[in-house]
Amino acid sequence: WTKSKAHTVCGIIWIWSLATPILLIVIDKDDVKFDFLQLSCFYGFSVEAWKIWRSVSAFFTSVLPNVVVMVTTTWLIVKAVRVTNRAGDKIKWQGLMTVITTAVVYCLTVLPVGLYYILGQFVRDPMLYVHFFRATHAIVNINVMANFYIYSLTVQSFRDFLRQRAALIKGVICGTRGGGEARKSGVRGDKTTSTAGETTTSTRGK
Repeated sequence: WTKSKAHTVCGIIWIWSLATPILLIVIDKDDVKFDFLQLSCFYGFSVEAWKIWRSVSAFFTSVLPNVVVMVTTTWLIVKAVRVTNRAGDKIKWQGLMTVITTAVVYCLTVLPVGLYYILGQFVRDPMLYVHFFRATHAIVNINVMANFYIYSLTVQSFRDFLRQRAALIKGVICGTRGGGEARKSGVRGDKTTSTAGETTTSTRGK
């Protein structure tokens, strides 16, 4: 098992994960399906007290962790900058920007879900249950595929790796085409040479 095989497998998995979202948009982005088999009956959550408890649960499971991520990330970055300045070294902005961007994208994609479950206990607006629900759960998927683009923007070595792979693929494709054309031109050249030889021989014979 080599590194190139691992990259190939990961690339195939990443591309395959985009198949369903792309097809949903291309085929019919407004398509809606209703299935009676998926109707559910929940034993609980109908008492008014659940509004408070479910809101508290959503806050501690979805909102508060994201706030902690942002606060601790900011604190660690400030501390790292201070330590670097005291040591007289240069600040490695590449690593800092990677951490900051990853934390910001994570919080922006997960926070709306927590807000939806909190607002859903008190707001009875169809816009919340249809459009906001779909938007929040769709935004979460951005966090899944964001790392590729974050590393491409912030990590120079990753960009160099992508350029090398792109150049390798381009070389293989162009080499295949060039080889085919070269073989064809070689065959044509052989025919031209043989024809010229026959013409020379016939002239000498005369």
